[in-house]
Formats: sequence, structure tokens, C-alpha cells
Amino acid sequence: MPGVASPGAIDAARSSRSEQARRSLAGRIMDGTIAPGTPLRIAALSEDLGMSATPVREALNLLTGEKLVDYLPMRGFVVTSPPDDDHVRTMGEARLLLEPQLAALAARHATAAEREELAATSAQTAAAGVGARFREYEGYLHHSTAFHAGIARAARNPYLAAALDAIPVHTLRFRRFGEAGVDDADVSVTEHEAVLEAITRGDADAARDAMASHVRAVTQRALARPDGTRPPASQSC
Repeated sequence: MPGVASPGAIDAARSSRSEQARRSLAGRIMDGTIAPGTPLRIAALSEDLGMSATPVREALNLLTGEKLVDYLPMRGFVVTSPPDDDHVRTMGEARLLLEPQLAALAARHATAAEREELAATSAQTAAAGVGARFREYEGYLHHSTAFHAGIARAARNPYLAAALDAIPVHTLRFRRFGEAGVDDADVSVTEHEAVLEAITRGDADAARDAMASHVRAVTQRALARPDGTRPPASQSC
């Protein structure tokens, strides 16, 4: 009917508004503008963001999945605290159980197109800017996350991939950087390239080893203290 938006167009517009709200709120949380423990009231956020309650509620549900927001009985949505050292260590342990095997499987099963896509994503990660603010490193965060997700898809094991997807690895790790912003982009990209090279060669053992080294290294970097010191090696994952 002329002048009436289709259901698909309505859904797309709502999805766009939800993503706009998610990005805006994620940026405020990651930058510390909204402090941990702050209640997130849908009505107030709707007015602040200039949109209806529905996309705001959807954005908060998405942020709950990313572990930036919790939903608490009798309190509603609240901002989570950044991960502490124990959280980082246990997350690293989980990644070590999943990602090296996913990389090895990807080396065996990835198609030529998937290898090309991983190479493109790696290049986009290397080219993305970084800085102290979320808007400055959002692209890097997106492409780095996409690189790991692409490996999981290429592994052809949906159970391992689903287990990894349940861990919001990069969002949580990036909350540890603080005011200095992302400080390990170059070394992380180099570690990604080692994983990519092994997958491209079809070398499962090398891919497993390279990913294990990367996960251990990023876990150790996430445990870095504000004064630049790091915990003893025996404490890292």
C-alpha cells in the first residue's frame, strides 16, 4: 500500500535505532562516562537518546549479552564493573580450551574464500585507528572481534563456536585499558598474522600453537598493573 512502510522496512529501521542506541551507550560505559553500578532507566535513556523505549530496551538487552550491563531483579538494568584479575584469568583459561582448537580446525577446513576473508579482516584490524576513547578504537575492536569470529566459523564446529561466542572476550578486555586507551594493537596484529599464516598454510599444529601463544599473551597484557608492572608468569593463563 502506497505510503505504508513494509514490515521488513520497519524492522530494519528499528534495528538501526537499536544499534545506534547500543553504540552510544557502549561508548559511554567503555569510556567511564557512565560509572559501574549506575542504574539505566529506559524512560530517561529514551529521552536522552531521542528515541522510543523499544530500541533502547533492545540495546540494553544486547549490552547485557556483552556483559556491559546486568539485569537485576527489583533494580532493572545496571552498568557492570570492569573485569577483575580473577575474571581475566578464568576468561583466559576458557579461551585456551576453545580457541587453539578452533584455529587448528580452521586450518584443516577453511575454504579459500574464508582464508581470503580472514586476511582481509586482519588487514582491516591493522589499519584501524586506536586511541583512548571508544569512538577512536571502536573499528579496531570490531575488526579484531571479527577475526576471531571468522576463525570460529571456518572451524566447522558450531558447538565450540557457540561456547566461544558466549564469552564477550574483546569487550571485557578493552575495559581494562583505562585512560591510556589501547596500547597493544601492534603486537596483537602481529600475533593475528602468525595465526593467519598457519591457517593459510593448512598447518593445524602451527595454528593451534600460534593461537595459544596469542591468548596467553593478551591475557597477560590484560593483567598489566597501572604502574606498568605485570603479575608473575605463574599467575597468567
